[in-house]
Amino acid sequence: MPPISVMIKPASGLCNMQCRYCFYHSVATARESYSFGMMEEDLLKEIIGKAFAFTKGQTVNLSFQGGEPLLRGKEFFKKLPRYIQEQNTFGSDVHVAIQTNGTLLDDEWCELFHRHHYLVGLSLDGDRCANAYRVFKDGSEAFDTVSKKISLLQQHKVDFNILAVLTDKVANRIEEIYRFYTSQNIKHLQFIPCLKPLNETSDDRMYLNGIQYGAFLIKLFKLYYRDFLKGDYVSIRLFDNMVRLAAGKEPEQCGMNGHCSYQFILEANGNVYPCDYFCLDEYLLGNIQEKDFSALSQSEPARQFIKESFSIDPKCKKCNYYQLCRGGCKRERHDIEFCEAYQLFYKECLPYIVRMKKVCFG
Repeated sequence: MPPISVMIKPASGLCNMQCRYCFYHSVATARESYSFGMMEEDLLKEIIGKAFAFTKGQTVNLSFQGGEPLLRGKEFFKKLPRYIQEQNTFGSDVHVAIQTNGTLLDDEWCELFHRHHYLVGLSLDGDRCANAYRVFKDGSEAFDTVSKKISLLQQHKVDFNILAVLTDKVANRIEEIYRFYTSQNIKHLQFIPCLKPLNETSDDRMYLNGIQYGAFLIKLFKLYYRDFLKGDYVSIRLFDNMVRLAAGKEPEQCGMNGHCSYQFILEANGNVYPCDYFCLDEYLLGNIQEKDFSALSQSEPARQFIKESFSIDPKCKKCNYYQLCRGGCKRERHDIEFCEAYQLFYKECLPYIVRMKKVCFG
């Protein structure tokens, strides 16, 4: 059986912040039910048990997102290690990641994450200016609250990375923002393009066009490559995977394979969807309390979702950079002018990617 990737939303789309660009808010608003409340502990146990039964010894990847998953409370997460130990009868490797806005982190949370080797993704778009879109429900800035959590995570030796949403405020000042991160000894970064609500148009300046995105990629890559040469490597997930692709390796980042893979996104009531970007009523695969992961993966909605992702514009296959770009993520194709951006980027940066490939992979 294959490995499994399960994303769990223990607090559904509930959050203590109100970021202007929150894609999951727009997704949940488009559903019949905006929120499915808080996940019951018995349901978490059932999900974990069925994940191990599906893989029969292969790797199990569990991630917790939201909304804000820590709203579900510490007792819920304290039971997670016991459920994993009890259900892992086939001896699977287990990886647990938790994506959080960071506002609720304290010593007890950090001790829990360190003790069980959970990877934490901290949402922070950079310095104060870059974080202007990340606010609490009353409109007040979250920057001071969240930035203090970096030292807390480091103090407790928690493995963590930074997830930044790529808006105009990030792209236009990426040199300053990169220095902001590195000055705090942050070594793992991920930049996620800011997406418009699905099937909607917008001329809001926070969304990038192809030229802006391409210029951002070039500037950031030059910073990344400079530090690589200096022996002060900072992992930037997109570029790490580009180097892997150039070396003929498979990327580990979803959206870079040229097609979708089987993933399971579980809402707080057990509803299962094929992708975090498509947790919509029309993409519902079923409920984990009624079906196991094998049945869900073989369902017609799941098959159709995967099949649709293989539809690539014929002009892409004629492009010199197709083997590195592969058409981009299915969801991001809706919003971002990838062709324009990637052609600008690879035209300037591909020689340096090839050099990195030779150093990293021979």
